[in-house]
Amino acid sequence: MILERLISPTAPEDALTNYYAFQHPRTTLRTRSSRGTVQGFLAICQTGQDLFTPLVVMRAVSDDVLRLLMQEHLDPRREYLFVVREDTAAVLRQCLITREEVVNRIYTVNQADFRPVINVLVQQRSTADGRPRFEIRSGGEVGAVAAVTWQSDHFAEIGVGTVEAQRGRGWGKAVVSACTAVVLAARLTPLYIVAEDNLPSIHIAETLGYRFTGKREFSCRGRLRV
Repeated sequence: MILERLISPTAPEDALTNYYAFQHPRTTLRTRSSRGTVQGFLAICQTGQDLFTPLVVMRAVSDDVLRLLMQEHLDPRREYLFVVREDTAAVLRQCLITREEVVNRIYTVNQADFRPVINVLVQQRSTADGRPRFEIRSGGEVGAVAAVTWQSDHFAEIGVGTVEAQRGRGWGKAVVSACTAVVLAARLTPLYIVAEDNLPSIHIAETLGYRFTGKREFSCRGRLRV
C-alpha cells in the first residue's frame, strides 16, 4: 500500500495516528483504494485508556473518502472516540452525533531546548506494559503522575495528571520533566498533547522548553448519524 501521501511517521501531527493505525497491537485497519492506490484508511483501536470505547484514527485524500470509510466500517449502534486532524472536524460533525469536542495543541521538545526540573520526591515506576512512569506521593496516595502513554519508532507521548489538592506545588512539572528526560535519553521525540484552553498544562510544557508545533488535533466522542 502506498500511504506516504496520507501520513508521515516523522511528522508530529501524524505521530498518534501512525502509531495506532500501524503499530498498536489491537487495531483493525480498513482501507479504501482506487486503481490500486490507497485513497484513505480508518483504524479502530482497542486501548487501555477506555476499554469500552474504541479509538478511531483516519486519513484520506478527501472528505468524501472519509465519509465512505466511516459509513462502511463503523457500527451506528456504538460510540467511538475520534482523534483526527483539526481540518477534519467539519466532516465528523456532518457524519456523527458528537460530544466532548476538544481542540488540542501538539507540543514537542528537543534536547537542546529542554529545561529539566529536579525534585527528589519523584519516584520512578513502570506502567502495566513496561513504559516509563513517574509519580510523587503524599500520605501514601499519588499526588502527581506522568507516564508514556504510547511509543513509536520516533515519538513518545507523555500524559500527566495532578490531584487537585496538590496543584500549585510544581509536582506536575517535576514528573513531566523526569518522564521527558527518559524519552530524550531513548533518542525519541517527546510529544505533549494538551487542550487549547488548559493553560496550567500548557504552562508546564512551555516552562520545560516544549514548543508548540503550530499543529492541532481534534478529538470527540461520537456515533454515526442514522
